Amino acid sequence: MKPKSAGDGGRLAWALLVGSAVRLGGFVLFPGLAARCLGGRVELSTPATSYRRLAEGLHLAALGVSPYDGGQFHQSPLLLLLFWPLRFLPALATDAVYVAADALVALALAGIAAAAATPRPAVPGETRFVCAPATAALLYLLNPLAIATTLAKSTIVFSHLAVAGALYYGARGRPRPAAVCAAAAAHLSLSPAMLVVPLALMAGGPQRRFGPMAAAVATFAAAAGLLHVLFVAVYGPQYFAATVDFTLRVADLQPNVGLFWYFFIEIFDEFRSFFIAVFQLTALAFAVPVSWRFRHTPLFAATLLVGIISALKSYPAWGDLALFLGLLPAFADLVKYLQYTFLSANLLLYGIGLAPVFWHLWIDQGSGNANFFYAATLVYVFGQIVLLFDLGSAMLRRDLDIDRPEAREHVVVQE
Repeated sequence: MKPKSAGDGGRLAWALLVGSAVRLGGFVLFPGLAARCLGGRVELSTPATSYRRLAEGLHLAALGVSPYDGGQFHQSPLLLLLFWPLRFLPALATDAVYVAADALVALALAGIAAAAATPRPAVPGETRFVCAPATAALLYLLNPLAIATTLAKSTIVFSHLAVAGALYYGARGRPRPAAVCAAAAAHLSLSPAMLVVPLALMAGGPQRRFGPMAAAVATFAAAAGLLHVLFVAVYGPQYFAATVDFTLRVADLQPNVGLFWYFFIEIFDEFRSFFIAVFQLTALAFAVPVSWRFRHTPLFAATLLVGIISALKSYPAWGDLALFLGLLPAFADLVKYLQYTFLSANLLLYGIGLAPVFWHLWIDQGSGNANFFYAATLVYVFGQIVLLFDLGSAMLRRDLDIDRPEAREHVVVQE
């Protein structure tokens, strides 16, 4: 990102420095908290993002055994390639990689906020509220959910880096690196493959030129295909079953903050395939209609899809919500249009606050059961859904105020 002035650049540098210092201080001053407590929290790490499972995969690879043969490692080979050299370095080097990745995510979010503020039209007579890039970065870096995710060493941080990079390059009018980042994000977490639709709209520009849009999709497909061929050549075809197929089938029903695990524990086996298809297609079905409805602001459509992924993916964690919230400062002018901020904020806070309590009652005390914890996840997911609908309605109302400023004081009733 190119700051507008030396002052903007200085504030952004301070934001990155403060956020990085908090994370590095957590690793150094509280190593037990990061390694034993947070690393094992199901709200922060899932079977698809656990650092402990990544360490096991690296150990198997060092022994000359395919990490995908043991049935425990289900993460992208990209992570094996990234962490392989770190095996020979002190643990602080791994900590520094996580801190650097989060700083890069914050830097990308700052660039997205700066890019989003420039081209959007304003409501006639409106005093626009724009979030400064440094503020956007700091809001993400000081988000307790983002800090806890990094200290837990959840590998979802690197998926967030790829997603943030894709949106940053897309917002900056660079479709090829955006498509490559989206392909990497899809290999890291699968669900971000949905973002190729708004990224293609960004590439097409306001005129929706078919050529650049098709080129962006082709670049995404080529990059994803080349990575797949590389991984098959190195790790064999079993990597695909252990990563992509594992995520689609929801093969590990370890509790998390999503909707899948409890439902598929209770469902009869003969109905499992049908409901897996329904659950997976529910999230995928939003990609095209959401992107097309907000085609005039594809970055906003991509932000909504990030929120939908956070709520409806197979193995969600609190870190997914941190990324979604980190994108919202780019649309600070929607704040005055939001109608259910109090409700969505309280639902999210209750869901986040109650999950550890109910987990303790269920697992540690034995005085609760799975229904307690799942109830907290339902509240948490419902809070995200309320926020998503509120954001979508706010953007539609703002568009109406721009197109018909004479109707700004009218109440819109949807039937």
